Amino acid sequence: MRALFFYSISILFFITSCTTSSVVVSMQRPADITLSQDIKTVVIANRTTPSKKNLAGNIIEGLVSGEGIGTDKRGSEYCLDGLVNLLSNSDRFTPKNIGELELKGTGTASFSEPLKWKKVSKICKSYDADALIVLETFDSDSRIVFGRPITRTVKRKGVKVKEVRHKAILEMKIVSGWRIYDNLNKVIVDENKFTELKEFSAWGNSRKEAERNLPYRSIAIKQSGDFAGIQYGKRISPVWIQAKRIYYVGKEDAFKQASKSVKANKWDDAINIWKEVANHNDKEIASKASFNMALASEIKGYLEAAIDWAKKAKALGDKKANSYISALNKRKQDQQKLNQQLNN
Repeated sequence: MRALFFYSISILFFITSCTTSSVVVSMQRPADITLSQDIKTVVIANRTTPSKKNLAGNIIEGLVSGEGIGTDKRGSEYCLDGLVNLLSNSDRFTPKNIGELELKGTGTASFSEPLKWKKVSKICKSYDADALIVLETFDSDSRIVFGRPITRTVKRKGVKVKEVRHKAILEMKIVSGWRIYDNLNKVIVDENKFTELKEFSAWGNSRKEAERNLPYRSIAIKQSGDFAGIQYGKRISPVWIQAKRIYYVGKEDAFKQASKSVKANKWDDAINIWKEVANHNDKEIASKASFNMALASEIKGYLEAAIDWAKKAKALGDKKANSYISALNKRKQDQQKLNQQLNN
Protein backbone atom coordinates (compact mmCIF):
# COMPACT_ATOMS: atom_id res chain seq x y z
CA MET A 1 0.00 0.00 0.00
CA ARG A 2 1.29 3.46 -0.84
CA ALA A 3 2.62 5.73 1.87
CA LEU A 4 -0.43 7.95 1.36
CA PHE A 5 -2.33 5.51 3.56
CA PHE A 6 -0.54 6.84 6.62
CA TYR A 7 -1.35 10.48 6.01
CA SER A 8 -5.04 11.15 5.93
CA ILE A 9 -5.62 14.87 5.45
CA SER A 10 -7.89 16.18 8.15
CA ILE A 11 -8.11 19.95 8.02
CA LEU A 12 -9.94 20.54 11.26
CA PHE A 13 -9.09 24.20 11.83
CA PHE A 14 -6.73 26.96 10.85
CA ILE A 15 -4.72 29.16 13.17
CA THR A 16 -3.61 32.24 11.31
CA SER A 17 -1.06 34.84 12.28
CA CYS A 18 0.32 37.61 10.13
CA THR A 19 2.78 35.26 8.42
CA THR A 20 1.73 31.67 9.13
CA SER A 21 -1.31 29.44 9.28
CA SER A 22 -1.70 25.82 10.30
CA VAL A 23 -3.57 22.64 9.50
CA VAL A 24 -4.26 19.61 11.63
CA VAL A 25 -3.52 16.32 9.92
CA SER A 26 -4.36 12.78 10.97
CA MET A 27 -1.63 10.16 10.80
CA GLN A 28 -0.92 6.74 12.21
CA ARG A 29 1.47 6.20 15.09
CA PRO A 30 3.00 2.71 15.27
CA ALA A 31 2.52 0.45 18.26
CA ASP A 32 5.27 0.39 20.88
CA ILE A 33 5.93 -3.30 20.18
CA THR A 34 5.58 -5.27 16.96
CA LEU A 35 3.67 -8.52 17.22
CA SER A 36 3.78 -11.32 14.67
CA GLN A 37 1.75 -10.73 11.54
CA ASP A 38 0.28 -14.19 12.11
CA ILE A 39 -1.70 -12.72 15.00
CA LYS A 40 -4.78 -11.10 13.49
CA THR A 41 -7.69 -12.14 15.67
CA VAL A 42 -7.51 -12.00 19.44
CA VAL A 43 -9.60 -13.07 22.41
CA ILE A 44 -9.55 -10.74 25.42
CA ALA A 45 -9.99 -12.16 28.92
CA ASN A 46 -10.24 -10.81 32.46
CA ARG A 47 -8.22 -12.82 34.97
CA THR A 48 -8.44 -10.40 37.89
CA THR A 49 -11.21 -12.27 39.73
CA PRO A 50 -9.62 -14.00 42.73
CA SER A 51 -9.72 -17.77 43.02
CA LYS A 52 -11.16 -19.29 46.20
CA LYS A 53 -7.75 -19.47 47.88
CA ASN A 54 -7.12 -15.76 47.12
CA LEU A 55 -10.60 -14.48 47.91
CA ALA A 56 -10.07 -13.80 51.63
CA GLY A 57 -6.86 -11.89 51.04
CA ASN A 58 -8.55 -9.84 48.32
CA ILE A 59 -11.36 -8.83 50.68
CA ILE A 60 -8.89 -7.84 53.39
CA GLU A 61 -6.89 -5.77 50.90
CA GLY A 62 -10.02 -3.91 49.88
CA LEU A 63 -10.86 -3.11 53.48
CA VAL A 64 -7.33 -2.04 54.42
CA SER A 65 -6.78 0.12 51.34
CA GLY A 66 -10.13 1.84 51.76
CA GLU A 67 -10.90 1.37 48.09
CA GLY A 68 -13.90 -0.80 48.87
CA ILE A 69 -14.77 -4.35 47.96
CA GLY A 70 -15.51 -4.67 44.26
CA THR A 71 -13.86 -1.42 43.20
CA ASP A 72 -11.00 -3.17 41.40
CA LYS A 73 -13.44 -5.61 39.84
CA ARG A 74 -15.36 -2.78 38.20
CA GLY A 75 -12.12 -1.00 37.34
CA SER A 76 -10.77 -4.06 35.55
CA GLU A 77 -13.94 -4.25 33.46
CA TYR A 78 -13.57 -0.61 32.48
CA CYS A 79 -9.93 -1.28 31.66
CA LEU A 80 -10.89 -4.05 29.25
CA ASP A 81 -13.58 -1.83 27.72
CA GLY A 82 -10.89 0.72 26.90
CA LEU A 83 -8.70 -1.90 25.25
CA VAL A 84 -11.55 -3.48 23.28
CA ASN A 85 -12.80 -0.12 22.00
CA LEU A 86 -9.35 0.83 20.77
CA LEU A 87 -8.69 -2.52 19.05
CA SER A 88 -12.16 -2.49 17.49
CA ASN A 89 -11.24 0.74 15.71
CA SER A 90 -7.71 -0.30 14.73
CA ASP A 91 -6.38 -1.57 11.41
CA ARG A 92 -4.32 -4.24 13.14
CA PHE A 93 -6.46 -6.64 15.19
CA THR A 94 -9.95 -8.07 15.24
CA PRO A 95 -11.16 -8.72 18.80
CA LYS A 96 -13.43 -11.75 18.88
CA ASN A 97 -15.25 -10.90 22.10
CA ILE A 98 -15.88 -7.84 24.25
CA GLY A 99 -14.01 -8.94 27.34
CA GLU A 100 -16.75 -11.03 28.89
CA LEU A 101 -14.46 -14.03 29.27
CA GLU A 102 -13.49 -14.31 32.95
CA LEU A 103 -10.71 -16.47 34.37
CA LYS A 104 -9.56 -16.91 37.96
CA GLY A 105 -6.36 -15.22 39.15
CA THR A 106 -4.89 -13.68 42.27
CA GLY A 107 -7.28 -10.75 42.47
CA THR A 108 -4.31 -8.58 43.49
CA ALA A 109 -1.45 -6.74 41.83
CA SER A 110 0.58 -9.99 41.69
CA PHE A 111 0.72 -12.16 38.58
CA SER A 112 -0.68 -15.68 38.64
CA GLU A 113 1.21 -18.51 37.05
CA PRO A 114 0.82 -18.42 33.23
CA LEU A 115 -2.16 -20.25 31.82
CA LYS A 116 -1.56 -23.77 30.56
CA TRP A 117 -1.26 -23.93 26.79
CA LYS A 118 -3.96 -26.57 26.67
CA LYS A 119 -6.38 -24.07 28.15
CA VAL A 120 -5.15 -21.26 25.91
CA SER A 121 -5.62 -23.46 22.84
CA LYS A 122 -9.12 -24.41 23.92
CA ILE A 123 -10.13 -20.77 24.38
CA CYS A 124 -8.60 -19.64 21.08
CA LYS A 125 -10.21 -22.54 19.22
CA SER A 126 -13.62 -21.63 20.67
CA TYR A 127 -13.31 -18.10 19.28
CA ASP A 128 -11.31 -19.00 16.16
CA ALA A 129 -8.57 -16.67 17.37
CA ASP A 130 -4.79 -16.56 16.97
CA ALA A 131 -3.90 -15.21 20.40
CA LEU A 132 -5.26 -14.56 23.87
CA ILE A 133 -4.81 -11.17 25.55
CA VAL A 134 -5.28 -11.42 29.30
CA LEU A 135 -5.62 -8.70 31.91
CA GLU A 136 -3.83 -10.70 34.60
CA THR A 137 -3.75 -8.13 37.40
CA PHE A 138 -5.50 -4.90 38.26
CA ASP A 139 -5.08 -2.65 41.25
CA SER A 140 -6.30 0.86 41.90
CA ASP A 141 -5.37 3.39 44.51
CA SER A 142 -6.55 6.93 45.13
CA ARG A 143 -5.86 9.88 47.36
CA ILE A 144 -7.02 13.46 47.69
CA VAL A 145 -4.52 16.29 47.98
CA PHE A 146 -5.05 20.02 48.17
CA GLY A 147 -3.36 22.74 46.18
CA ARG A 148 -2.22 26.06 47.54
CA PRO A 149 -5.21 28.41 48.10
CA ILE A 150 -5.44 31.41 45.81
CA THR A 151 -6.91 34.82 46.52
CA ARG A 152 -8.83 36.62 43.82
CA THR A 153 -10.82 39.84 43.63
CA VAL A 154 -14.43 39.60 42.45
CA LYS A 155 -17.38 41.96 42.25
CA ARG A 156 -20.38 41.28 44.43
CA LYS A 157 -23.29 43.69 44.04
CA GLY A 158 -20.92 46.21 42.51
CA VAL A 159 -18.42 45.99 45.35
CA LYS A 160 -14.96 44.49 44.93
CA VAL A 161 -14.21 41.82 47.51
CA LYS A 162 -11.43 39.34 47.98
CA GLU A 163 -12.20 35.64 48.22
CA VAL A 164 -10.04 32.61 48.86
CA ARG A 165 -10.42 29.61 46.54
CA HIS A 166 -9.28 26.11 47.41
CA LYS A 167 -8.33 23.35 44.97
CA ALA A 168 -8.84 19.65 45.64
CA ILE A 169 -7.14 17.02 43.49
CA LEU A 170 -8.20 13.39 43.29
CA GLU A 171 -5.21 11.33 42.20
CA MET A 172 -5.98 7.92 40.73
CA LYS A 173 -3.27 5.29 40.24
CA ILE A 174 -4.01 2.25 38.12
CA VAL A 175 -1.61 -0.71 37.98
CA SER A 176 -2.49 -3.27 35.31
CA GLY A 177 -0.60 -6.42 34.37
CA TRP A 178 -0.97 -8.03 30.96
CA ARG A 179 0.05 -11.14 29.08
CA ILE A 180 -0.38 -11.98 25.41
CA TYR A 181 -0.40 -15.71 24.67
CA ASP A 182 0.53 -16.42 21.04
CA ASN A 183 -1.38 -19.65 20.50
CA LEU A 184 0.10 -20.25 17.04
CA ASN A 185 3.68 -20.37 18.29
CA LYS A 186 2.91 -21.31 21.92
CA VAL A 187 4.86 -18.40 23.38
CA ILE A 188 4.02 -15.46 25.65
CA VAL A 189 4.92 -12.48 23.47
CA ASP A 190 4.29 -9.77 26.05
CA GLU A 191 4.26 -9.86 29.85
CA ASN A 192 4.36 -6.50 31.55
CA LYS A 193 2.86 -4.38 34.29
CA PHE A 194 2.04 -0.71 33.78
CA THR A 195 1.20 2.19 36.07
CA GLU A 196 -1.09 4.95 34.84
CA LEU A 197 -1.87 8.14 36.73
CA LYS A 198 -4.95 10.28 36.20
CA GLU A 199 -5.98 13.42 38.08
CA PHE A 200 -9.33 15.08 38.67
CA SER A 201 -9.56 18.55 40.18
CA ALA A 202 -12.25 20.85 41.57
CA TRP A 203 -12.45 24.24 43.26
CA GLY A 204 -14.41 25.51 46.23
CA ASN A 205 -14.59 28.25 48.84
CA SER A 206 -13.24 25.79 51.40
CA ARG A 207 -11.35 22.54 51.35
CA LYS A 208 -14.50 20.60 52.17
CA GLU A 209 -16.45 22.29 49.38
CA ALA A 210 -13.65 21.65 46.88
CA GLU A 211 -13.57 18.00 47.93
CA ARG A 212 -17.36 17.73 47.54
CA ASN A 213 -17.04 19.11 44.00
CA LEU A 214 -14.72 16.30 42.93
CA PRO A 215 -16.25 13.55 40.77
CA TYR A 216 -17.62 10.46 42.51
CA ARG A 217 -15.07 7.66 42.93
CA SER A 218 -17.21 5.48 40.66
CA ILE A 219 -16.80 7.99 37.83
CA ALA A 220 -13.08 8.40 38.53
CA ILE A 221 -12.43 4.64 38.48
CA LYS A 222 -14.41 4.30 35.25
CA GLN A 223 -12.44 6.99 33.45
CA SER A 224 -9.11 5.87 34.93
CA GLY A 225 -9.69 2.20 34.11
CA ASP A 226 -10.74 3.05 30.57
CA PHE A 227 -7.63 5.22 30.18
CA ALA A 228 -5.35 2.39 31.34
CA GLY A 229 -6.89 0.00 28.81
CA ILE A 230 -6.45 2.51 26.00
CA GLN A 231 -2.80 3.02 26.93
CA TYR A 232 -2.14 -0.71 26.68
CA GLY A 233 -3.93 -0.79 23.35
CA LYS A 234 -1.50 1.82 22.05
CA ARG A 235 1.36 -0.44 23.12
CA ILE A 236 0.25 -3.27 20.84
CA SER A 237 -1.70 -1.62 18.02
CA PRO A 238 -1.10 1.35 15.69
CA VAL A 239 -3.41 4.27 16.41
CA TRP A 240 -4.49 7.40 14.58
CA ILE A 241 -3.24 10.67 16.07
CA GLN A 242 -3.47 14.31 15.10
CA ALA A 243 -0.60 16.70 14.60
CA LYS A 244 -0.49 20.40 13.84
CA ARG A 245 1.59 21.57 10.89
CA ILE A 246 2.28 25.20 10.02
CA TYR A 247 2.82 26.79 6.63
CA TYR A 248 3.62 30.30 5.48
CA VAL A 249 0.91 32.65 4.28
CA GLY A 250 2.96 35.78 3.64
CA LYS A 251 1.95 39.14 2.22
CA GLU A 252 2.80 38.22 -1.37
CA ASP A 253 -0.10 37.56 -3.74
CA ALA A 254 1.24 34.09 -4.59
CA PHE A 255 1.18 33.01 -0.94
CA LYS A 256 -2.29 34.47 -0.44
CA GLN A 257 -3.61 32.56 -3.44
CA ALA A 258 -1.96 29.34 -2.31
CA SER A 259 -3.46 29.78 1.15
CA LYS A 260 -6.94 30.05 -0.37
CA SER A 261 -6.29 26.82 -2.25
CA VAL A 262 -5.25 25.04 0.95
CA LYS A 263 -8.37 26.21 2.76
CA ALA A 264 -10.42 24.86 -0.13
CA ASN A 265 -8.50 21.57 0.16
CA LYS A 266 -7.03 22.07 -3.32
CA TRP A 267 -3.48 21.08 -2.47
CA ASP A 268 -2.40 20.49 -6.06
CA ASP A 269 -3.18 24.12 -6.90
CA ALA A 270 -1.17 25.29 -3.89
CA ILE A 271 1.73 23.03 -4.87
CA ASN A 272 1.87 24.53 -8.37
CA ILE A 273 2.19 28.00 -6.85
CA TRP A 274 4.73 27.14 -4.16
CA LYS A 275 6.88 25.10 -6.55
CA GLU A 276 7.31 28.10 -8.82
CA VAL A 277 7.91 30.56 -5.96
CA ALA A 278 10.55 28.24 -4.48
CA ASN A 279 12.89 29.45 -7.24
CA HIS A 280 12.39 33.11 -6.36
CA ASN A 281 15.46 35.35 -6.24
CA ASP A 282 14.53 36.55 -2.75
CA LYS A 283 15.91 33.92 -0.36
CA GLU A 284 13.28 34.57 2.30
CA ILE A 285 10.42 34.09 -0.15
CA ALA A 286 12.07 31.00 -1.65
CA SER A 287 12.67 29.48 1.80
CA LYS A 288 9.02 29.95 2.80
CA ALA A 289 7.81 28.36 -0.41
CA SER A 290 10.24 25.47 0.07
CA PHE A 291 8.99 24.97 3.62
CA ASN A 292 5.42 24.89 2.33
CA MET A 293 6.42 22.36 -0.31
CA ALA A 294 7.78 20.16 2.46
CA LEU A 295 4.36 20.22 4.14
CA ALA A 296 2.57 19.48 0.88
CA SER A 297 4.90 16.56 0.17
CA GLU A 298 4.31 15.12 3.64
CA ILE A 299 0.54 15.36 3.24
CA LYS A 300 0.80 13.66 -0.14
CA GLY A 301 2.76 10.87 1.53
CA TYR A 302 6.18 11.54 -0.02
CA LEU A 303 8.42 11.80 3.02
CA GLU A 304 11.77 11.75 1.22
CA ALA A 305 10.66 14.69 -0.91
CA ALA A 306 9.35 16.45 2.19
CA ILE A 307 12.72 16.09 3.91
CA ASP A 308 14.54 17.39 0.81
CA TRP A 309 12.29 20.45 0.63
CA ALA A 310 12.71 21.13 4.35
CA LYS A 311 16.49 20.91 3.99
CA LYS A 312 16.34 23.40 1.15
CA ALA A 313 14.31 25.75 3.34
CA LYS A 314 16.89 25.37 6.11
CA ALA A 315 19.75 26.08 3.70
CA LEU A 316 17.97 29.27 2.67
CA GLY A 317 17.81 30.41 6.29
CA ASP A 318 14.43 29.19 7.55
CA LYS A 319 14.63 28.85 11.35
CA LYS A 320 11.57 26.59 11.62
CA ALA A 321 12.94 24.03 9.18
CA ASN A 322 15.30 22.28 11.58
CA SER A 323 12.58 21.12 13.98
CA TYR A 324 10.39 20.14 11.04
CA ILE A 325 13.20 18.00 9.60
CA SER A 326 13.41 16.18 12.94
CA ALA A 327 9.65 15.61 12.90
CA LEU A 328 9.80 14.28 9.33
CA ASN A 329 12.65 11.91 10.15
CA LYS A 330 10.58 10.60 13.07
CA ARG A 331 7.62 10.10 10.71
CA LYS A 332 9.91 8.23 8.34
CA GLN A 333 10.99 5.85 11.10
CA ASP A 334 7.39 5.41 12.17
CA GLN A 335 6.35 4.58 8.62
CA GLN A 336 8.94 1.83 8.38
CA LYS A 337 7.65 0.39 11.65
CA LEU A 338 4.05 0.70 10.44
CA ASN A 339 4.92 -1.20 7.29
CA GLN A 340 6.04 -4.11 9.47
CA GLN A 341 3.06 -3.94 11.77
CA LEU A 342 0.44 -3.58 9.04
CA ASN A 343 2.21 -5.84 6.53
CA ASN A 344 2.33 -3.15 3.81
